[in-house]
Formats: sequence, C-alpha cells, structure tokens
Amino acid sequence: MTTTARKHRLVSVLLNILAVLVMMIVGLFVSLLAILTAPENFDGSFELLTDLGALRVLLALLLLCLLPWYRKIPLALIMAGGFYAVIAQGDPYVLGVGLTVWIVRAQHRWQWTIAAGGLAAMVLNLVWHILAIQRMGEQAATAEAILAVLTLGFAAIGTVLSISLITRQRRSINEAHAEVEAVEHDRDAISTQMTRQTEREYLAREVHDTLAQRLTALSLQTGQMQKSLDDTDPNELSSALEETKHYSDQALRDLRSLVTSLRDQGEKEASIPSVAPGGFQDLRVLFDDAAHQGLKIQPQVLLDSYDTASDETQRAVLRITQEALTNVMRYSPDRTVQLRVEGQPGYDLLLEFTNRRDPSRDFTGGSGTGLLGIKERAEIIGGTAQEEILDEHFRLTVTLPWPTDERTQP
Repeated sequence: MTTTARKHRLVSVLLNILAVLVMMIVGLFVSLLAILTAPENFDGSFELLTDLGALRVLLALLLLCLLPWYRKIPLALIMAGGFYAVIAQGDPYVLGVGLTVWIVRAQHRWQWTIAAGGLAAMVLNLVWHILAIQRMGEQAATAEAILAVLTLGFAAIGTVLSISLITRQRRSINEAHAEVEAVEHDRDAISTQMTRQTEREYLAREVHDTLAQRLTALSLQTGQMQKSLDDTDPNELSSALEETKHYSDQALRDLRSLVTSLRDQGEKEASIPSVAPGGFQDLRVLFDDAAHQGLKIQPQVLLDSYDTASDETQRAVLRITQEALTNVMRYSPDRTVQLRVEGQPGYDLLLEFTNRRDPSRDFTGGSGTGLLGIKERAEIIGGTAQEEILDEHFRLTVTLPWPTDERTQP
C-alpha cells in the first residue's frame, strides 16, 4: 500500500469516527428531549427522575452504543430502536438511523415490509409523545408543544426517507455508469477483435489474390520448362526460363507491396489495396498476362465509363477476373475461356466466365479457396457469385453493384 493510499485510508477512518461521534451526540440530545415530554418520567415537582424515567434514560444510552456498527447491523438497530420507540415509548432516533441504512439496501419484498413497519413505528411513537404532552395539562403549552412534536416527528420521517432514497438513487446512477463503462469496455474489446479479424481476412485475400496468383503462374511455367527439357529445344527452354524469372519478379514485387502496406497501416483496419486500381488498363494487362501464359481468351467487353468506377469496384473486378482465369488454366482441358464483361454506372456489372471441363472428372470445386474467394469478394460489395455445371462446360456468373459515381454526374 502506497503512502497516499495510507493517508486516504486514515482520513476515511477519522471521518467515520467523527460521524459516529456526531450521531451519538445528536442522539443523546434527542433522547433527553423525548424524556422531557413524558410527565411520568419525573416526580410531581419535575426535579427528580422516576424509576421509569431512569430506565428509559438507561435504555437510550445502551441504544446509542450500537451506533458505531449501524452499517453492519441495521436490522438490529431497527428491532431495538422499534422496541424502545413503541414499547418503552422513548425516542425513535436509533430506529431512524437503522431504517435509513435498511431502505438504502432494500431489494426484496420482505425487506420493504420491514421498512414499512419501521416507518409505522415512528408514526406510532409520534402519537405516544402527543398523548404524553396532553397528560401534562396546564403544566405545558399544549398546542405549541404538540405542534413542535409534530414538526420534529415528520421532519425525522422526512429525513429518513430523503437520505435513504437519494442515496439509493445515487447508488443506482453509479451502478448504471459502471455498467455503461463495462459495456463500452466490452464493445471496445469486440471492436478491436473485429478489426484484427478484418485485417487477417484482408491479408488472406491479398496473399491469395496477388502472391498466390503469381505462384500459380510460376508453377504452370515450371511445367512448360519440364516439357522444354524433354524436347531439348534450347530456344523454348530459354524462353521458359525468362518467363519463370518474370513471374518470380512479379511475386517478389507483390510480396514487398503487401509488407509495405501492412507496415504503413499498422493497427488500423486495412483498406488500401496493395496495388492501386488503374481502370480498364488493369484488365488489359491481366488479359495479356493470361494470354502470355497460354490461356485463350474469347472476350466480349461492353463497359461504359469503367475508369470512373470506385476503387473498390475496380479492385473486385480485377481480383475476381484474375482468380477465374487462374481456375480456367488449372482445370480447363483446352485452356479456353469465353469471357463476357458488361455494365455501366447505375446498373449491375456482369462478369461471366465459361470454359470446357472434362466430363469424365467429377467437379469438386478444386481446393475450395478459389471459388470461395470469388464469392467473398462479391459479397463484400453487395454482389453475388453463382457457379453452373453444364454437360461439357463450367460457367461462373458474378454480378456486382455499380452505383452512379458523383464524378460522372454533370
């Protein structure tokens, strides 16, 4: 425990002791006033205490000794104070102290029943004191004394209710604030987890869409090299080696771009693509690259203002097309694809890929990551991706939303 904490604890203990002392002094004063209101507590000359008066004074002093533990035993204060207020017809001070703590902590119906009984005991004690004043007759100003007793009695009841209810309200507000802080803490933790999950998913997609594509092309080119070795054609082997180096360099550039993107963005949600979209030029380069790898593309492209499409849309088109062409190179026996791309701002953008398949082989969707990645790409921007297995062909249809961009509006 630090020195500051010790000082705070010492100050808290001293304040509690001071509060208890003040409560005991006030309680002693209230008890003496209550003794004076009952004529049976004194002899005929009102100078000496009777046995009943002495007993009531003794009981009042004993009850005041319970005040240091008023927070730990409020029910004991209610029971002992209620007996003294109703049966012994003394003062309700100790009853009121215990009742205040009890109402603050009350949660169940039986606890509220005890609280109601304690308030009824205070009202009954008020009646006892009024009757005692009336028994004094001409020895006291009856009307003024009754008014004073009523004022003090209802003030005591009001004090008990106000302190207890205000304290309950403050405690409820503090608990509500604590719950709100806990919810906010949980929300921040969930938000952090979701952000990290988004980063992982983004990294997985980027690795698959860039580096994996290059490695796939490298693998296919290695196969061509193997054939060139079997044919012992130096020209074809040299060309294959050059292509292999080209794809290796591309894979290395993509890997460096991914690492740079992750370093620049740090803990922030990844939203910047590893390669900035370049409009229709990206598609042209992608088609040329695929054709260079031996893929025969039969394109039908009808795009209007494609360069003005959002980066997100262009990126999705590029990655989906890249994955679809890679799947054709992997699984199509003749490496031929009929490609249809059409769309314009304000309407859906359609991507359709149709290629031959080997009817003797059951279609299993490959490894599952290719088509799954395409569907995820489409769903991220609100699109759909559907596959269709025909007798001798496989068709993939992707529909993407293409909202009207403000840059295309006059």
